[in-house]
Amino acid sequence: MELGDMVVVDHPRHPLYGCEGKIIGKRGKRTPDDLWILIYIVSKMRDYIVPQSMLRLIRNEKDRTQLQ
Repeated sequence: MELGDMVVVDHPRHPLYGCEGKIIGKRGKRTPDDLWILIYIVSKMRDYIVPQSMLRLIRNEKDRTQLQ
């Protein structure tokens, strides 16, 4: 997951479950294997910090630029 990728919160116990957003930053390690990811949720018009393990990639930024 890189900056600009579209993701969805894919963990049923997370309050933002099912919300789609765009990665706008990385904010350090939650655990040695898991990063905090800053995502902008379009439907809420706000950014949130969510663990990478609770996110699923929808579309890469590279894929989007190749379509244009």
